[in-house]
Amino acid sequence: MVSKEFNVKALKIIPIFSNLSEEILEEMRTALRVTKLDSGEIVVREGDSADRLFVLVSGEVQVIKNYLEPGSQMVDVLQPGAFFGEMALVGEGEARSATVLTSEPSHFVTLDREAFKRVLLENPDVCFALLEEAYRRLRQANDIITTLQGDS
Repeated sequence: MVSKEFNVKALKIIPIFSNLSEEILEEMRTALRVTKLDSGEIVVREGDSADRLFVLVSGEVQVIKNYLEPGSQMVDVLQPGAFFGEMALVGEGEARSATVLTSEPSHFVTLDREAFKRVLLENPDVCFALLEEAYRRLRQANDIITTLQGDS
């Protein structure tokens, strides 16, 4: 559980949680965990099984496909307020689709699969925010594919 210092007001400033009531945030707070990593650390690895949603509270991370392999591609740089890991949590038994690497010291709050499902089922605003982000990422992936096809 996150500490009392990481209270409901702190959760309210995270965009994906901003429309949730204080009551829901207080319930959710007990399911959240805080993770702190130094620069250059791997947060999640492509292909690993997924069990948590990550919300970046401070710092910066890079999202990389095929990390440390020929043809690796940085597909995004995420700033505070961004989240990742939701794609693997929506599908049962899905693997991480990319490696996420800290580019500076970073703090995260994480939400496990069951708590994530509960939040989604009870809060349409969170579902809609996830859907918007999924489409943004799909458009970004399409742009990358189009660029790569133009290079061949």
